[in-house]
Amino acid sequence: MTMGLNGWNQAFAVILSAVLAIPASAQCANDNTLTGAAVTPNCPGTTNVPCVQGGQYTLINVVAGNTYTFSTCGASFDTQITLFNNTGGGALGFNDDNDACGFFSLQSSITWTATFTGQLRVLVDAYPCVSNGTCAPLVINCSAPPAGDCVYTLTLFDEFGDGWGTSFVGYSISGGPYQNYTLPTGYLSGWVQFGVNIGQVVTLYYDASGAWQTDNSYTLSLGGSAVFNSGSPPAAGITYAATVTCNPPPAPPEDCIGSITICSNQSINNNTNNTGNIADLSLTSAGCLLNTERQGTWYNFTPSAGGQIGFTINPADPLDDYDFALWGPFPPGSTPSTICPPLDVPLRCSYAAPSGPTGLNYSATDQSEDAFGDKWVQYLNVTVGQVYLLYISNWSQSGLAFTMNWDLQGGASLDCTQLGVNLLDLSAEDATPDVRVSWLIANSSGIAAFEVERSFAQYPFTGIGVLDGIGVSGVPERFEFLDPTAPVGSINYRIRTVFADGSVDRSPVVTVIHKDHGVGSLLIPNPALTQVAVLCASTMDGTAGLELIDPSGRLVQQWFRPVTTGPVHLDLALDGVQPGTYLLRIMLPDGTVLQERLAKGF
Repeated sequence: MTMGLNGWNQAFAVILSAVLAIPASAQCANDNTLTGAAVTPNCPGTTNVPCVQGGQYTLINVVAGNTYTFSTCGASFDTQITLFNNTGGGALGFNDDNDACGFFSLQSSITWTATFTGQLRVLVDAYPCVSNGTCAPLVINCSAPPAGDCVYTLTLFDEFGDGWGTSFVGYSISGGPYQNYTLPTGYLSGWVQFGVNIGQVVTLYYDASGAWQTDNSYTLSLGGSAVFNSGSPPAAGITYAATVTCNPPPAPPEDCIGSITICSNQSINNNTNNTGNIADLSLTSAGCLLNTERQGTWYNFTPSAGGQIGFTINPADPLDDYDFALWGPFPPGSTPSTICPPLDVPLRCSYAAPSGPTGLNYSATDQSEDAFGDKWVQYLNVTVGQVYLLYISNWSQSGLAFTMNWDLQGGASLDCTQLGVNLLDLSAEDATPDVRVSWLIANSSGIAAFEVERSFAQYPFTGIGVLDGIGVSGVPERFEFLDPTAPVGSINYRIRTVFADGSVDRSPVVTVIHKDHGVGSLLIPNPALTQVAVLCASTMDGTAGLELIDPSGRLVQQWFRPVTTGPVHLDLALDGVQPGTYLLRIMLPDGTVLQERLAKGF
């Protein structure tokens, strides 16, 4: 069964997501005026606060782990909602004009999962503030977390709100039936949560039958960090399968907290086609990026000697439109956890590159420019130890790479290790029947954990395991991880290091050829004409997914077959498959992925 948002509301209290950006607009004159007594919402259920005037706030008694949605859809004026911990601190969330109240509505709705038990201050503002004598009914929906060792969140996005049509995404737990979800017309996003236990296997499947696939995307997250991001357009078929550990992954580089240290001329291939998990840019910090661009990647750099710094961002496709903004300087020793997201306007900013290179040079005199600029802004004068944040956005949303070339003058140099790990060695080797990944760290002090990530074929990197960091050693330490579910063929591995302060570092990529050591699958006959038998072994009852992929990476045919524990024999019809050589990928219910080369004869 495929559920739209109405079904989600009935079964899982699905709510539209809100953009979490700190508001820059002025608040009403009666700001921070309490209305009524503190409210304890029904959970699960809906609670109504009948009247909150513009500029007033109400106190909500919240419980850590519960998910709350606050909406003013019934208001007669333009509203904004801001969330605060009543004990103090900055905004926990903000929304202005959310389509949850209707397409192009001026009312607001925001969803928030409680990180503490106590009182939440929900501030309702009005625009214009002459309306602050009128009531806005505040509706509160509360849902408790599903049962399980940990809770995953599956979030769907539609860039234009025109609906997914016949497309849908589903999740399966340990080979069980898929729970499928879609977005109807008029909704930009929606999400559902589900509980899982450690040791179970979570699998995602995407049906790409609907029109306008480039509008669609979805993410799977755990503990606020993305476990999987489909990008746009999403790949069809089984897109993710992993054994549950309940360890949240490190922040991705699409979020400021996951920024990557750069320090030399390099081709950067991790440019993104998704938005990350946090809207780091607000109206006050976006500068010339007027549309608060989110389809970009965060970096950081630190001078190891003073002087002048310039750089050139050169797109791989000369027609690509790249924009960037740069913040700083931050004090020596700053880490992403202490400076993200940036709160002030950028130090340098360019929104003027409809095509070709952009960056900092020594002839430009402007520090920021809009679409009518010449793509270049002024160089930096730097001193040793300063920390800078750099956000590079691919406005073309092509996901293509770019080359970044530094122009350092006046004795300037860059520190490659200021915000990173001193990785001395990283290797992956075929070890019957596993793949052994090992790495050597010069200094493990301050390291909380290592996450091993794997990719193969056209699939993106996903986390497959976590090792605890020593966190105190000042001497070189070697770490080792065995991958028991490595597929046959060429596999890429990398290490993401998580520090105790929340910052992360990503290693280079290493590649290994994993061979079939007899504990895999067998195709009979091979070459095949009209039918092929797949022989393998399953350690779990459930559903196996099989994909036939041509040399270009295109999905040609797909099957889903029930299997039981023990020997497996699956007959696949090859009607309509053109002669040639293909990759047959077999995904078993326990997360095991097997791969075989299949030759289709005439």
